[in-house]
Amino acid sequence: MNSIATIAAPTSASVRQREQADALFGLPLSMPLVLDLDGTLIAGDLLYKSFVSILRRNPLIVFRCAIWLRQGRAALKRQLALRNRIEWDRLQLHQDVVALARREKAAGRKIVLATAADAVLAGRVAVRLGFIDRVLASDGERNLKGSAKASQLIIAFPAGFIYAGDSNADLKVWRCARGIILVNARRSVAEAARAFGRPMLELAGRVGT
Repeated sequence: MNSIATIAAPTSASVRQREQADALFGLPLSMPLVLDLDGTLIAGDLLYKSFVSILRRNPLIVFRCAIWLRQGRAALKRQLALRNRIEWDRLQLHQDVVALARREKAAGRKIVLATAADAVLAGRVAVRLGFIDRVLASDGERNLKGSAKASQLIIAFPAGFIYAGDSNADLKVWRCARGIILVNARRSVAEAARAFGRPMLELAGRVGT
């Protein structure tokens, strides 16, 4: 008599276990992937790009910047953001970061953009990319960088988050993150981030438009 092997249909629990094993750092999909913007998701700095885009048309903007800066860095960013002439179609993206974000988005993870850039500019980037679920950014009064960004993310995601960054300013955020992603980071930054003992991924930051 021939025996017929039967294969049990996967249970919802086994499917969840397999998804968990495939998840970034093995962390649950309920935990968002948070992306820094300048130097991480994109090459370069939007504050500089916005300034240069205006300067080409209005050299006198230099004097107005000095006045705005007296009100704080966040205020300067907002004024430049409102006047920017950035060529958004030519914005250079780090394609390996984009690919990772798209993969995690497809798997069901929320993708958050958290940046010290002004919200006006960050919103334009989010609309262009299409996979960003939420934007946290400087608002003209508060400069969302370093410890300010870390505090905001802890409040927004008390169960934890994965954070992708590139610079010394991101160390205060990585200290609070459950997973660390380094993008084209200097060796000193990588060594400091590694000391936190979190699971870590390093990306080269391949540039493309």
